[in-house]
Amino acid sequence: MKTENIANPPALELFIIFSTYGGLLLVILTTYFWQWSGMASLGTFYLILGAPIAMGAIAYRTKQAKTMSKYHYWTYISAIFYFAIAPVAILILIWSTEK
Repeated sequence: MKTENIANPPALELFIIFSTYGGLLLVILTTYFWQWSGMASLGTFYLILGAPIAMGAIAYRTKQAKTMSKYHYWTYISAIFYFAIAPVAILILIWSTEK
């Protein structure tokens, strides 16, 4: 983003998005391959209660700026897609562990 001279780059927003999707991936991997722990419970707590607020705020903040660059656009899309990806992933995890 620095080399392309992007005005007001969404660095903090991208950090939060990568952390959130990384946390979702860790919860999925923990459910299938490892032993559940307190840290996994804290991650799940964040993904259910904190992440929707953070992703909603990111989507709201980048809605007007999504035409500035491809980084702003994909930041906006990634924040919106969380509201479709996370519930599906959580429902699949709940369904697959009930067997």
